Amino acid sequence: MRRLHLDPAEFAGDEGSEVRLVGARARRLREVVRIRAGATLSVFDGSGGEREARVTQLTGSGVTLTLGGSLPAAPEPPVRIVIACAFPKASRGDWLVEKATEIGVAQLVPLETDRSVMHAGEGRFARWQRIAVEAAEQCGRALIPLVGGEPPAEALHIVGDPDTTVTIREAIEAQPSLPEAIVLHIGPEGGWTQAELDAFDARGALRCSMGPRLMRVETAALIAAAQLLELTGGLAPAR
Repeated sequence: MRRLHLDPAEFAGDEGSEVRLVGARARRLREVVRIRAGATLSVFDGSGGEREARVTQLTGSGVTLTLGGSLPAAPEPPVRIVIACAFPKASRGDWLVEKATEIGVAQLVPLETDRSVMHAGEGRFARWQRIAVEAAEQCGRALIPLVGGEPPAEALHIVGDPDTTVTIREAIEAQPSLPEAIVLHIGPEGGWTQAELDAFDARGALRCSMGPRLMRVETAALIAAAQLLELTGGLAPAR
């Protein structure tokens, strides 16, 4: 079933109410998806809600949807995984957002570190959020990860550090119980400064190895996030 993200206000209408789409969303449905009147869609609000909708009118200026009943949404990981990293330049950051959305990451926080090579402005944040929306439409998630903001206040913090031998598995298995959220900190390609590592230590963060190979930021972030999702049940098949 084709999927489309709606704004929460559009999504919240009563069953049988209409939503009028214009602009880029309408053009995409008409010209890219080539949708026809009578076709059924799955629409979602980005916060976990999903419902059925039907195309009831197609015109040159827009597309009209009639909202239907609720649909079961794909389950989210039981532990929220947040990637906080010094984003790489150009399309590599776009790729990180897309793939993190697909595997189930709950939030991405671009960091400004002492050795950051990319300093994102508002336009870049908006682009990354659009990429997250499109990735959620494609992969079947009803929740769209937030790009930006602050990490959860109550969380276990794990820091990628090539100078330690402690693995992510060892760090998670040593916990008395699973936390509600885990924030994964990945440094820039030039590495963390000693002052940054000292600050993590003062906050009680756990330093962990990302493995024996030297990886790019986006590779290390996704591999480590996938490990955390696997260890906390986030990649388990839906039941």
